[in-house]
Amino acid sequence: MATFFEIKQLICRLFGIRDIVDDDEDITVDIRPLRVPSSDEQENYQFVIVNAELQELYDKVCSMRNDALELYTGYDYEVGIDLDYPIMRNQEFPVISEDIANSIQYELGVPTIEYCIYLLIQIKDTMNQQQGRNSRILPMRLRRPFDRYVSNNDNISLATLLPKMIGELSLKIKNMNSYAKDLSSFRNYKTSFVFEFMYKSGIALIEFTDIIDMFHMNNSIRGRLDVTQISTPPLRKYTNDVVDYYKQALASNDPYIKFISFYHVMEYFFDEVFKRKLVTDLKDKITHPDFSYKNEDKIYDIALFVKNRLRMNDETGQGNELESLKYVLSEYISIDDLKARIDAIDLNALQYYKNNKVSFCNAPVISWSDTQGVFTQLARRIYFTRNSLVHSKSGKNKERYRPYQDEKQLQLEIPLVKAVAELIIINSSEIF
Repeated sequence: MATFFEIKQLICRLFGIRDIVDDDEDITVDIRPLRVPSSDEQENYQFVIVNAELQELYDKVCSMRNDALELYTGYDYEVGIDLDYPIMRNQEFPVISEDIANSIQYELGVPTIEYCIYLLIQIKDTMNQQQGRNSRILPMRLRRPFDRYVSNNDNISLATLLPKMIGELSLKIKNMNSYAKDLSSFRNYKTSFVFEFMYKSGIALIEFTDIIDMFHMNNSIRGRLDVTQISTPPLRKYTNDVVDYYKQALASNDPYIKFISFYHVMEYFFDEVFKRKLVTDLKDKITHPDFSYKNEDKIYDIALFVKNRLRMNDETGQGNELESLKYVLSEYISIDDLKARIDAIDLNALQYYKNNKVSFCNAPVISWSDTQGVFTQLARRIYFTRNSLVHSKSGKNKERYRPYQDEKQLQLEIPLVKAVAELIIINSSEIF
C-alpha cells in the first residue's frame, strides 16, 4: 500500500507543488484564478493542508476495510458510482434518503474526503505497479487545472476541493444501529438503492470495476433530470443477479442488448417457477378425491403427467422456454400493473402492442382485454422476438432479426420487456 509520504507527494502534485521533503511540514497551496479578477475580487486564494490532519486522515482510511472500490466499516459503506448522466453531478446531488425503520441512511453525491484519499492510494498503488514512462503520469482528469473548482464563496480546503477534482459520485450507506453490519448486508442495501434509483429515474448506476476503469471513462453527456422523487429509501431486498441484468439493459443504447438483458431477468426465474408449478399441480392431482393409489390407471396418468411436464422443460425442446416464460409471467405479473407501467414508459405502446405484430418475427398482438389468453399472447410476443434475436440461421430469413434494418421496430418492444422485467424484480423481492 502507498505510504503516507507518497500520498502527500501525490496531493502536492495535484496542486502543482513539487520537490517536497519527507518531513512534518504543512502544505501551503496557492490558487491563482484562470481569468483576470475584477477590482472587487481577490487576486488569488490560499489554503493550508495541515500535516498532522492529513496523517490522521490517512491512518483512518488505512484502518478501514476495503474490497476493490468498496470502503467500509461496520457502520459506514462507500463505493464509487458511474452515473449514466454525467452532467447531473453538478445539478441534482446529493440525493439523501433515510430508512427510519431499519436505521439505514443513503446518500448519492460527491465522495467523502476519506473515500478520495482511498482512491488516491489506489491510484498510487497502480502507478507503482506500472512499468516505464506511464508509471509517473497522473490520470488525465487529475491533471486539469484545479482553479476551475474554486469560487469566491467557497470554503476552500482539501475536503472541499479534492472531491470536485475526483469528479465522480459515490453511494454512501450509513448504519445507524448500535450493532455493526457485515459487507454482504451493505451490498444488499446497495443493490436495493441502485435498483430503485434506476427504476424511478430510468438512468443506469454502474459500479466501476477498478481504479483504471474509474479514471478512463468515455460516457456521453446527457440532459438534466429531476431526481427529487428518488429521495425515499428502498424498503425491499432485490436479487443481485437480476438487478445486474436490469442495470446492463439501462446502460446500453443498443435495443438488442436492452431486449436480451431484460429477457435475462425473466429467464432467471424459469427453473424456480417451473419446479414450484410442477409441485403444486402434482399435489393437486394426488390429493384430488378421484385419485387412488390402488387404481393403476390413475397412477399411470400421474406418471405421464410428470413425464410430459419434464419433457416440456427439457432444454432441447422447442416449447420448454415458452411455457416456462408463461409460468413466470403468471407468477409475478398483474396485467393491470403491467399496463400501467407500460403506459408510464410510453403512452402509445399499449395501443401499438394491441394492433401491431412484430413484423421481423411474426410475434402476435396482445389483446389486453382477453383475460384468458393475454398471458399466452404476452409470452409468445416476447419469446418469438427473443428467438429472432438469438437465432441467425440463413434458412429462416423471415424470422431472423436483421441489425440496423429492424432496429427501429425492435426499439418499440423495449417498453414491454422493460415493464415486465421491472415487475418481476419487484414482485420477486423481499421486504427488509
